[in-house]
Amino acid sequence: AIGKDAPSIDSIEYVKGDSIKLGNGKVSVVTFFAKFAKGDYTTVVGVSKLADAFPDVQFVGISVDPAKGDAEGFLKKIGTSMPEIYVDSLDVNYPIAWDAGKAVKEAYRKAAGIVALGASACFIVDGNGKIVWREQFGQGHPPAKGQLGEQIRRIVAGEELLKNGPKPKTEEDDEEAE
Repeated sequence: AIGKDAPSIDSIEYVKGDSIKLGNGKVSVVTFFAKFAKGDYTTVVGVSKLADAFPDVQFVGISVDPAKGDAEGFLKKIGTSMPEIYVDSLDVNYPIAWDAGKAVKEAYRKAAGIVALGASACFIVDGNGKIVWREQFGQGHPPAKGQLGEQIRRIVAGEELLKNGPKPKTEEDDEEAE
């Protein structure tokens, strides 16, 4: 996904907050989650902390729940304590939207070239609308344990992003080399 144009999010339906536009000179973070996936709540809270730390960055949470009512129902949980999953308070201080038919999720899955895009996937999109980072989280691996915050800090500061080694070779790369 890194270096590719970020798929449009114009089709999502906002259930909380104002809509955002990718690109337009602003760094954005796109996070996928689902109400039914309680482990995602640690990601939602972790991303909320990053939204507090980086007020000049646009954030959006995209619900991939089957029905819009599920995404709206998630809003009723905001402020709730969930000690069983290490969430003191389910805080969400960025816009939340619902992805009808999971069209946006599917577009990001294709851009990433992966078989499945799980909830708790996060993408950083630069001001030019290009994906510059992708990271997957879960209940045992919240954003505080990942590189997302550092990557946001670096892109905002105009620094080079962290690299996690060379790009993996594909069969196509091997064929071109022959």
